Amino acid sequence: MDKFIFTAMNTVNNIYDNRSVRAQNMANISVPGYRRDLGTKSAGTAFPDMINSFQSRAFALKDDNNVFESTPGQLSQTNEAMDIALRGDGYFFVKGTGDVSLTRRGDLSLDNEGFLVNGSRAKLLDVGLNPIKVPANRSISFSENGEIIIEPVGAEAGTRVNIGQLAMTSAADIQLKKFPDGEIRAKDGELPEIDQKPRVIQHNVELSNVNITEELVNSIEDQRQYEINIKLISTAQELDEGTSSLMRLPN
Repeated sequence: MDKFIFTAMNTVNNIYDNRSVRAQNMANISVPGYRRDLGTKSAGTAFPDMINSFQSRAFALKDDNNVFESTPGQLSQTNEAMDIALRGDGYFFVKGTGDVSLTRRGDLSLDNEGFLVNGSRAKLLDVGLNPIKVPANRSISFSENGEIIIEPVGAEAGTRVNIGQLAMTSAADIQLKKFPDGEIRAKDGELPEIDQKPRVIQHNVELSNVNITEELVNSIEDQRQYEINIKLISTAQELDEGTSSLMRLPN
């Protein structure tokens, strides 16, 4: 009985973690470029060396920690010059409060120092992985390959100046995960190659890839699994009590 009690308890702990993941996803459903977090899964209930042994306990193991859904979200046309998105797979390089990371978020603006930042205040980086400072301008545009072109204030009408190029990567064949600060990086900590393969679309933002219906359905399934495992624990208790009563010496 002890074995499946511990298995059930670990499964309940996994379900509890999943509840936080679901809540996090639904709280960020309106955040541009947000990548949906995946919940933990019960990978197995026993290690191979436990088979045909006398081990008394097995555990519901966790996997998929810090894994996210990479499927692109839908594009929303905003007609704002500072809104950009990526077509298909790929990421921008950004620098927030931590190390260089990757993002799909493209609701851009300028901070107090004139640096190009997204909605989370992370600075967009150029192909040299340096923050991009945007001079005063009358207009700004982004080409498909990430070049930033402005019409400077004080210049003749129609003057176009290229001030840099957004660093981008397709991150092909690289395992990515979300780190504790919520930023996306390569699992091994190495920076992916800047390959400039993604294509930029101006006047659009990518919406979160969270599907509210799917999150609600998964929440219902988690609740059912929770109830089943709690019932399993209760049943194990009743079986243990019944076994104990059979082993008592008669008065």
